[in-house]
Amino acid sequence: MKLILTLTLSLLLSACASTPSESGGPGLFHTPVGSIVKLNQALTIPAGKVRAGVQFGNVTYSVNQYEPYCEFHVNTILESNTTLPAGDYRVTKVRRFEFPIAGSQRNGGNMVASSSEASAWAVVSAMSPARDWLYTTSLYLESEAYPDIRLLECGNAFPAGFMMDHHVTLNEFEMTVGDIITIQAGAK
Repeated sequence: MKLILTLTLSLLLSACASTPSESGGPGLFHTPVGSIVKLNQALTIPAGKVRAGVQFGNVTYSVNQYEPYCEFHVNTILESNTTLPAGDYRVTKVRRFEFPIAGSQRNGGNMVASSSEASAWAVVSAMSPARDWLYTTSLYLESEAYPDIRLLECGNAFPAGFMMDHHVTLNEFEMTVGDIITIQAGAK
């Protein structure tokens, strides 16, 4: 019995040791402060919005979070369309975030009366929606050409239990943005 438990524990620990981000190449979050995010074409931010995205190498104003995406965010909501000019944006800070988001399917189960807190918690857990996870990397930016720039956020969501800690890699970033955005790594 100890042998089976030891082997099971060893397999679980080795599975946790190699995350998809590590095996898929370096993460976008490894971009050093001082790097340049080069926007190779102007992007229009629609009136009343603060973001414009890139996905599958095309500009979009509504990204699918379940596929790798990147979005430029600005600070101010304007009443008319605004143009984020092509040019260089300097990275001032890099942050990773992991957000639980409600999944589209419920776990199932029936609500029943319970006399103990432990069994009540189990019933409530079974009824709660599955949690998917959104993994994002935010490159905070500054630019003389567009001082109202806030950040470039790149991310990807995965269904609960599908992948753990999968932040966008540099390879995924390049495939996502195509020729629209490039990064020139700077010194730390």
